Amino acid sequence: MSFKIIGIPKELKNNERRVIFNPNEVKKIIDLGFKVNIQKNSGLLSNYSNIEYEKIGATLCDTIEEIYDKSDIIFKVKEPQEYEYTLIKEYQTIIGFFHFAGNEKLKNIIIKTKSCCVALESVKVNNEYPILKEMSILAGKNALNISYNFHNKHIFNKKLVIIGLGNVGHAALYEAINLNFNNIHIIDLNYNKLENIKMINNSLKIYEYNDKNLNTIMKNADIVIGSIYVDLKKTNKIITNELLNLMHDNSIFVDVSIDQGGMTSQSKPKTIESPYIIYNNKYIYCVPNIPSLSGYMATNILSLIVYRCFSDILNKVVVNNKPLKEIIIDDTNLKNAININNGFILNSNIL
Repeated sequence: MSFKIIGIPKELKNNERRVIFNPNEVKKIIDLGFKVNIQKNSGLLSNYSNIEYEKIGATLCDTIEEIYDKSDIIFKVKEPQEYEYTLIKEYQTIIGFFHFAGNEKLKNIIIKTKSCCVALESVKVNNEYPILKEMSILAGKNALNISYNFHNKHIFNKKLVIIGLGNVGHAALYEAINLNFNNIHIIDLNYNKLENIKMINNSLKIYEYNDKNLNTIMKNADIVIGSIYVDLKKTNKIITNELLNLMHDNSIFVDVSIDQGGMTSQSKPKTIESPYIIYNNKYIYCVPNIPSLSGYMATNILSLIVYRCFSDILNKVVVNNKPLKEIIIDDTNLKNAININNGFILNSNIL
């Protein structure tokens, strides 16, 4: 039996423009010894044609059912959508962004399938999450630009608040500085980190995270970028209605944490076509796949970093002629990215 067939389905999530691998990385995977099935038109929204994939040796499939029926390993960007639930097989390894903390139904479905679920957001190398980091940087840049365009680029003296100075927060901050925002306020649990960032730009207003300072920073805000993330766990909804009411009317709150359930009391997942929850004249942007706004760029960044993280384990599948499910469980870097396997939750953070 062959264990060397990889399937790439077309993303079904609303307005998801990325594809997990561009033709360049697909060629590398084929050169390792794999057959790669890709659903027709998977790359179109990232400016990659069917012909480009066919030329480098990938097999085009007409339907998503073919992809799941003919593949041992499924690589995709976003979590399986409801239509895909019945297509997943027990012997398969499904690799993608899952964010189970914000999706209890999906978690239970994956448990029932007994498939192996490897979450890209859980891949940890040298004490970092390289795949999550790259997409978070894009999300931060896009979140800032969403806010910039929301105010029609009239941002002089607009109060910008960044909650959380992780990868998203850093990226949003640097983008704001590049766009000449002049009234930037940042709050984080790590005050030393804030002091270091203030050395780059002395005009930044920094606050150590506590309830009093959160109340202060939210008052009269025009733009808030919310980007709290705690290792796969569901985000605490720290932004109450009372805090939202402190913001100016016609202000925007970009909830980048919506993948993990969101951080405002009003937050629930929306779509790029209809991205806002409107509460008391406040616009809360709740789109889970913000990096997808940069389809071509996001695909190329994601494709390269995912290949780098998985090429060694894929080579072991070829050398040992064993299923990825059996090999990955002993892999130093990737075993902790297995969230669910054979019907059991292996990562306590998603309980």
